Amino acid sequence: MKTIQFECVLLSDLVLNANPATEGSQTTLDFIPGGNFLGIVASKYEELTSKQQMTIFHSGKVHFGDAHPMVGDKMIRTLKVPASMYYPKLPSEEKCLYLHHFIRRDSSEEKRKMPQIKQCRSGFYAFSNNKGVLANPERYFCMKSAYDSSLRKAQNNKMYVYEALRKGSRFLFDVEIDADGVESFIIDSLCGIHHIGRSRTAQYGLVEIKQVSYEETQSLKEPLVINGHKYISVYADSRLVFLDENGQPTYQPTAEQLGVKGDIDWSLSQVRTFCYAPWNGHRKTRDADRAGLEKGSVFMVRTDQEVTGHRYVGSYKNEGFGRVIYNPEFLSGNEVTGLATYKLTKFKTKKEIHGNTSLSGSPLLNYIAEQKEKKEASDFIFEKVNEFVTDNRGKFKEMTFASQWGTIRSIAMGCKSSDDIYDELFDKQKEYQHYASPSDGENRIEKKFNGYLTHGVAENKWKQSGRAKILRIFMDDICVMHKDYLKEAVVNLASEMAKISRKK
Repeated sequence: MKTIQFECVLLSDLVLNANPATEGSQTTLDFIPGGNFLGIVASKYEELTSKQQMTIFHSGKVHFGDAHPMVGDKMIRTLKVPASMYYPKLPSEEKCLYLHHFIRRDSSEEKRKMPQIKQCRSGFYAFSNNKGVLANPERYFCMKSAYDSSLRKAQNNKMYVYEALRKGSRFLFDVEIDADGVESFIIDSLCGIHHIGRSRTAQYGLVEIKQVSYEETQSLKEPLVINGHKYISVYADSRLVFLDENGQPTYQPTAEQLGVKGDIDWSLSQVRTFCYAPWNGHRKTRDADRAGLEKGSVFMVRTDQEVTGHRYVGSYKNEGFGRVIYNPEFLSGNEVTGLATYKLTKFKTKKEIHGNTSLSGSPLLNYIAEQKEKKEASDFIFEKVNEFVTDNRGKFKEMTFASQWGTIRSIAMGCKSSDDIYDELFDKQKEYQHYASPSDGENRIEKKFNGYLTHGVAENKWKQSGRAKILRIFMDDICVMHKDYLKEAVVNLASEMAKISRKK
């Protein structure tokens, strides 16, 4: 079995709806399902031989794991908080945890000392050195409307609300391969820039994948002992789907289906369930409902068998479903007090460690500061765009400029940074081979500008009347004050100027 580890960086915001509903409030998943990475490789299905196709997609020997968010720059794959972890309701900097399978259920003195506790239900944590550090990928809400290109306005009754994961977030995942001859193809297919998730043809879903190396949670070498009996804890690293003897989904798997010989003690276990209908992009419809057990579920199996590490169980393993970890360290604790060995804490940024005098310090203040910055940038951009339109409308009244402004808008939307916009429009260069001639007998490599406005048909038009120069001055003015918002500025300007060019 070979395990190849990868990092997925969001180059744009990413929409992964948590439910299939098309109306009402939409929330995004806080992880990237392995099926997205399977789809990237499947897009090159025709390039494979029939044997490779069978190995990767139909044999069950290749598993594309789910991508979980990173904590800062720590190369540790995070895990969904276990459902068996409980914490006192009174808040503290580090949560002292209680484990459900160790909590005494009698009227003992230890139970009377226990505070009122609440179940941990959300969040991904990097478990290491007896601490679980919270990974908190940023999200934001956005309202969009469908666009009617013929009328150049928003379509009626076509309003959508998205919750998306912020660009810049980083995720870790792996691919397990139990076959030969396909490893290099999978690596080559995954590494690079791709589109995943919802609204890929719009502004969402651009990601970059690269091969890395990271740490994973360790397993205990010895089984847990509860009331004098040996138990193996089975932690659901990914969502689990099991079928009963009639081929129907079940929420009550057997110990054998979990990969352990023994009996599940349901009184000590903590599980959560899910049900959704996956979208089939090829057939443009939804497949049958998938019902199963959610990430973070914990099963306690009474057995004398010694099992460690992880494996895939159940159905849909090639899409990342069914990954379980046996006896992970973070499920160990004190049998008498019920306290877990691990504590949960939040990741602190450099600003939080060294202090920050700006408007920040709490989620509300951070949100206000972010909105304040956006409002200032937006006002500045609108002012500069209106100024550009007023001063230069006479220079762009030809119909040919409408399509060129449209191209500029598309280029800006596809760029990852302000530097990329400058390169694509002005500064990009291309090497050309100059061959010897009677007037010049030297063979050499020459570089010429290859930006959209500095070569080809557009070059002469934009040189006239200093059109390229005034656009670059506009971009420079934006970058002096709000460099991170150059894309929005160029997109807004191009949209306004395209309207002027179409007017007769």
